[in-house]
Amino acid sequence: MSKQNILIIKVTLIILIIGIFTLSNKNTKEETNNEINNAQNSYNRQQQVKKIAKEIIFEGEKGETLKLENDKITIDAKILDDGLAHFYNTELENRKMVYFFALKDQNGIYRAAANACQICHKSKLGFVQEGNFMKCKTCGNKYPMEKIATEKGGCNPGPINPNLKMEDGKITIEQSELEEVSDLF
Repeated sequence: MSKQNILIIKVTLIILIIGIFTLSNKNTKEETNNEINNAQNSYNRQQQVKKIAKEIIFEGEKGETLKLENDKITIDAKILDDGLAHFYNTELENRKMVYFFALKDQNGIYRAAANACQICHKSKLGFVQEGNFMKCKTCGNKYPMEKIATEKGGCNPGPINPNLKMEDGKITIEQSELEEVSDLF
């Protein structure tokens, strides 16, 4: 939700509350409380609808949900040994969802990128793997797995990290890296 929408909602609530108190000499205290409760319930319903809409807007592969722990996400590196892109999502501290994929390319390099094209991201369709390529579901452009996360800007997956390090059988993606692509969602 944008800051402007939040401000509009707050101003509307203030005006509503002022109007309720202005009319309070015509209403009983109980009627006024009911009106305030109804306004609050309406506001809460709006927030719930917006949260649900925010969660379902992304129509691409959502994948497995991973939790941030100590400002990072860890993935078992063995999972990526199959040569396939694996899709994940996580919720950042600001409640923003980030959808991404991780893979191990043919050279043995672990990579991660946003499941969103830097140009086509507004379509919310993401990518699909076709052989050794990741294909944008919107524009159809294909990107070799060996180039994933190497280019900023343009029509390619939002780069998270082109060379994830493996330690103790796990690869790690830092929260700060995910935040850098969060505007694509």
